[in-house]
Amino acid sequence: MSQVKTLPITATRWLSLLLCAITAATITVFLSKVGFVQKTYSSLGAILNANPVLHYSSAFLAGIGIKLLLDKFYISHPKRSIGFNWRYPPVTIAVLASLFLTVFYMLSTAPKFDEAALYAQSFMSLKYLALTFIGMLITVIYQTKLYTQKPIFTAVLVALSLIYIVFAVSLADITPAFNVFMYLAASYFILAAYLLFDEYRQSKQPSITTENEDVTIQINPELNSLEDFRKWFKDDSTIKSTEELEPDLQVYATRITERLKNGGDKGDKGDKGEKDLAQHIALCGPYGCGKSSIVESIVNDLAKNSEKESVWIHSDISTWGAASGSVAHVVLSNIIDDISQYIDMCAFRALPKHYTEALKSGGSAFQFASTLLAGPVDIEGSFQKLNNVLKTTNHKLLITLQDVDRGTGDENEKRLNDIAALLDRLKNRDLNHINFIIVMGNEKPEHAVVLGKVVDHIETIISQDFKKILCGWVKLCTKEIFDKHLVLTHSAENDIDEYTKNNPLPLRQGFYQPAIISNNLIDSIRMLKRVMRRISKCWTEEKLLGEVDFGSLLLITTLREDNPALFNAFVNSYVSLVYGKLLTVAKTEDGKQKTINETLSNLIADFTNSEATHVYNALFKELLNLKEDITDKSGNSLKSNKNSGEQHLGVKPGSIDYLKRVLLETVPESELRDQVVIDSIKSSSTQELAKHVCSDYRWQEAFDRFGRKLLLDDKNQDRVKQITFDVLEHIGKDPNGFLTEGVFEEYTKQTIDSGNLESVLIKLVNLESGEKLLEHQLDKLQRTLDFKINMGNKTEGYGNIKGETERMEAANYSNELFQSINISNLLNSNGHKLSKRSFFICLKFKAFAQLADDKLNFLNKLIKNLFKVVINNKNTRVVDYLINATTSGDIQIGHVKEEFVKLSPEEREDILQTLVELRDNQENNSDIDIAIKNLSFSEGCNRSV
Repeated sequence: MSQVKTLPITATRWLSLLLCAITAATITVFLSKVGFVQKTYSSLGAILNANPVLHYSSAFLAGIGIKLLLDKFYISHPKRSIGFNWRYPPVTIAVLASLFLTVFYMLSTAPKFDEAALYAQSFMSLKYLALTFIGMLITVIYQTKLYTQKPIFTAVLVALSLIYIVFAVSLADITPAFNVFMYLAASYFILAAYLLFDEYRQSKQPSITTENEDVTIQINPELNSLEDFRKWFKDDSTIKSTEELEPDLQVYATRITERLKNGGDKGDKGDKGEKDLAQHIALCGPYGCGKSSIVESIVNDLAKNSEKESVWIHSDISTWGAASGSVAHVVLSNIIDDISQYIDMCAFRALPKHYTEALKSGGSAFQFASTLLAGPVDIEGSFQKLNNVLKTTNHKLLITLQDVDRGTGDENEKRLNDIAALLDRLKNRDLNHINFIIVMGNEKPEHAVVLGKVVDHIETIISQDFKKILCGWVKLCTKEIFDKHLVLTHSAENDIDEYTKNNPLPLRQGFYQPAIISNNLIDSIRMLKRVMRRISKCWTEEKLLGEVDFGSLLLITTLREDNPALFNAFVNSYVSLVYGKLLTVAKTEDGKQKTINETLSNLIADFTNSEATHVYNALFKELLNLKEDITDKSGNSLKSNKNSGEQHLGVKPGSIDYLKRVLLETVPESELRDQVVIDSIKSSSTQELAKHVCSDYRWQEAFDRFGRKLLLDDKNQDRVKQITFDVLEHIGKDPNGFLTEGVFEEYTKQTIDSGNLESVLIKLVNLESGEKLLEHQLDKLQRTLDFKINMGNKTEGYGNIKGETERMEAANYSNELFQSINISNLLNSNGHKLSKRSFFICLKFKAFAQLADDKLNFLNKLIKNLFKVVINNKNTRVVDYLINATTSGDIQIGHVKEEFVKLSPEEREDILQTLVELRDNQENNSDIDIAIKNLSFSEGCNRSV
């Protein structure tokens, strides 16, 4: 049965080659009789015979030209084996046959000739023929690159060429030299035969990869270091071996390979009905998921089986950009080009379409010629003939159609329909040597429906889970921060082991939100590698290492790769979202500013489909560190303020833009590097740090954000103290200084707690900008004292502290907290520099310290101390504090009068005189009059003012 199928191809091939040979011989004989041809040849011969070098050079160049011409017309091919197949012989047989026919005709019709002359002519002809073969062999060597594999070939060829030229010049007229040239010619033929046989032998060996070609390693290799990861995602080339595929992808490659080798499912191996049909297989999956690697692995698996069964030929065709209506011609043309590397395909080549179109435009005669030359192409018939040739030559063809669904618009739909129509026409033909794999995406269900009706088998690649890879990589990237002796700004740990021990959940694949969200958006290994390559490029010490939150960097990079339109919209809206500036995009129709959640919801709705909304909701909530879920459109709050030590995109310091850092992939020159600031806080000169902080708003802001790093370790107390005093030294008298809030207040508190209250108080009372900070620190001391003695927070709540034990405890607490400072001297010399609250807090501490001396009432002691300060410091501000105490309800007026009477007459007179003088110098003096009246009419004081 098989013989019946192969004989027509063999007989047709031999008959066509015989007709070609007869035609070529006839034309040659005919031209030899034409006068102008004879004249031209004689003239050329005269020129060449003038110098032997011209003859040798022309013969040598002729060999090169013939080889290149044969390659151009696909009569030969650099990669094609020279193995002869009598059932489908190469077209070069027609060339040799035409030569023999011409020689036979010339010998049979020629008159008697001189034997000596015949030998001489034969000698010269063989010389030139040998040189022609040399040119052809050199072309073969360079085309097959054998000189790079085995340089000895080039050396031998050059040596033989030199010997040949020497003998050709010196022995040209010596008859015995004929034998020398015969031996040389035989040597060239032996060399050529060995080279081509070696090439043939190597082509038969299964080759998975070519020389110097990198191969992508498995999706799950041993990734134990950042260097392992870099090697892995740097190489995005196609995997060419099933063993190197990720285990899940190996299943697809193995299943398709078995189907191609068996002609269908294993269960149908004996079923002729399916085995004799072409296999049409659809391989579907998202872009970059490994479809090309599966195809390459299948091709190499089939190549391993070539020696046992048929030799597989792979034709990989991209239909992207192919015009609709010409898809079948494009496929057929590419197939013929690929098969021609293995088999002579001259019989299948038609005149290119653009040639025939040019002929049609040249007039009626050319139109007629184009009609004859470019008749209708029977696609189905051509495939049937190709199948017969492949079967005759023991080859099988695997056609992979790539990018069948790539493109936009109606043209893409038409092209896909053309491919489906072609497969449908070929489906029921006996084409068991021609197989198709259609590679396409699975984003458009309607495309799968179209091809599902015409293919025999569909494989759909499932989405892969990259969380484990991402979390492992994130941990190594986090470790890189510690390895470079940098600081993880939102953590107190100093190494990765300590960090993972104290934070066991964040980097695990089931809890690390950036990896979970990115995994839901990354749909292929190719996209994963693009994201990782982009991040790795900027995650260096010179760029962004330790300068942005890695989770934010991962999320924003994933968004850029997954949805560029939404990414651009988010970038344009970022200022409005985070800083609340009224941009057009952030306003509602009535002119009101949209909430953060409402703006994000609108962006997501505009640039995504409804199925992906929840993923992008989670992404933006994590990216900006939002308090509420985005579905709550009234939400308008970020968890992090401008002084947060975190580095994600939801932090909004005035001098730093973390999104800008991500976009530039480096820290802008106008911004301070976070790690530089942290290093300065931890280890640089405290004087230099203080100068920076006191003169540059960027440093003040950065100090507020990262200064707490020192407070986390008790070992840094001395440095905190030094920084505090250096800042107080350089802060100047700016009333708008940064001392009133932020981390410096904590520095001051720790410095005070370490036994430096008096030094800090002296520094602060002499700073115009230190009043608020001093009040805050004294207020903290008072709250601590109130808590210890359980007396509440208001002055009138103290009352009488009864009992000697209670009084002793109150005195000890006061001395301990106020570090036994001489409060009297402080108030006498600096009382006028204190705020009202600071002034009375100092008085309270002095009063508590005096409770151990006698049983006097606490408020009485407070008022007594106030009078003493007024007597010693008659500053207007201090006197105002007395007036306030005398006229307000904070202190019972009876206590004031009681203590005023206990003063000496001179002291009472001095105080009243001070009040009178102050009254006379002020316009609004009603409170002073009340104070004078209350004091003048105190019991035991009869002075009338």
